Amino acid sequence: MAGELGPMNGIGLDKLEEVAEGLALAFYLLMFMALVMLLAGSAGSGFLLLIVGSCAHVGRAGIEEFIAQARSSGSRPRVRVKLGD
Repeated sequence: MAGELGPMNGIGLDKLEEVAEGLALAFYLLMFMALVMLLAGSAGSGFLLLIVGSCAHVGRAGIEEFIAQARSSGSRPRVRVKLGD
């Protein structure tokens, strides 16, 4: 079918949980690195790492919310990406 990505058709909740765990690790690592940068006197780099870390946190929270809704509905939704018309 046009507009579907082959590898994306089989994404399950387990794979999404792995992505969420990776984003959680990235969040804490970026927060630590931002603190180190700020203490070392590089405020601009520390601020940039804070912004990137917050994006990782928002992504993780969104994925976890999606997983919680999918599990509470009882059905296993398929993630589809439709490109264009």
